[in-house]
Amino acid sequence: MKISQDTMNLIIEEGEKCIGCKACMKGCPMLEKFCSSPKELLRELKDAKAFDYKLPYSCMLCGYCTKVCPKKVDLKGLFLELRRDAVDQTDGKLPKDLGISKVDMHQKLSFSKIFATGVENLQSDWVFFPGCALMAYSPKIVENTYAYLRDKIPGMGIYIKCCGKPTRFIGKEEKFNEYFSALEREFEAKGVKKVVTSCQNCYITLSQKSSRVEVLSLWEILADVGIPKEKKGIGKSLNYRATLHDPCPTRDVSSIQNSVRKIIETLGLEVEEMKFNRGRTLCCGSGGMVGVTQSHIAEKHNKRRATEAETEYIITYCQECVEAMRRGGKKSFHLLDILFNDDFHNMKQENNSTLTKWVNRYRGKTIGKKVR
Repeated sequence: MKISQDTMNLIIEEGEKCIGCKACMKGCPMLEKFCSSPKELLRELKDAKAFDYKLPYSCMLCGYCTKVCPKKVDLKGLFLELRRDAVDQTDGKLPKDLGISKVDMHQKLSFSKIFATGVENLQSDWVFFPGCALMAYSPKIVENTYAYLRDKIPGMGIYIKCCGKPTRFIGKEEKFNEYFSALEREFEAKGVKKVVTSCQNCYITLSQKSSRVEVLSLWEILADVGIPKEKKGIGKSLNYRATLHDPCPTRDVSSIQNSVRKIIETLGLEVEEMKFNRGRTLCCGSGGMVGVTQSHIAEKHNKRRATEAETEYIITYCQECVEAMRRGGKKSFHLLDILFNDDFHNMKQENNSTLTKWVNRYRGKTIGKKVR
């Protein structure tokens, strides 16, 4: 596919910055598939003025490369622009082997009245925004979490909808803006000023794109108001250790990372740290919809990250990461499982089927009516 002039300018700019040190390749199974160094890749793109459409859709868009780059070369930004070029050239009808139709359908359903609601149960200017993945996993955990939040922050409403990030990261910026504007209109119409997110992707998307609300992390809120009294020290009852994995979307939000560790300490959990943690954490393999577009690369990321942990169990605070760690060969659970799963000690180590996820999301629509 052809490279637009704006993207070409970015390629030239990043190519001039890159010194070919390959620091970015040490934690990225994707780059080695396409080049021996990013400087070489940038040179080839510049000379060819065209790109293999599979290239940008193989990137997790996790930003690790820029984080470790001494010159801050922005490959994530470049690959996202190449995705947008691909969308523009195909009028959104991308090659079928990328599987984009699955993402499009997911987004269409996620914003439909079948699986989404408006802001409900609102008696203040606070709203809980649980996101898609957690609801697809367990509407009961979402309900329990919301009930606890509403007890601590009276009048908090709930908004069950997607943030639209999958559409944005596929490269369909215009469609994303259409989806996101619906959220903004709802915030304005209902007088919402503060949004509490449990999903790291939602936190980043809302923080970056919303001009109407203050975005707060569930983990910062729980660290501040405290966890349920009956859960304090419950981690001591576990007969195994776990390793903590930090999700990559909030790699640079240290306040969330600190809050999570405070909660873990209060729970009495014994956890080990990853070699690449906090600001240098690696993607679990779920980033950028690569699990759909280039599943073999995503699987390599899953195993790469999972095997970094020496323990049998991995704990994290992102449901997509939980599922990725299981695909990578480990046992894994969400921090909210310990806090709000009524049957945590007997939970099964298996990921929900696609059908089960959609059924859960449909059932979760009633949470606003259940919690008063």
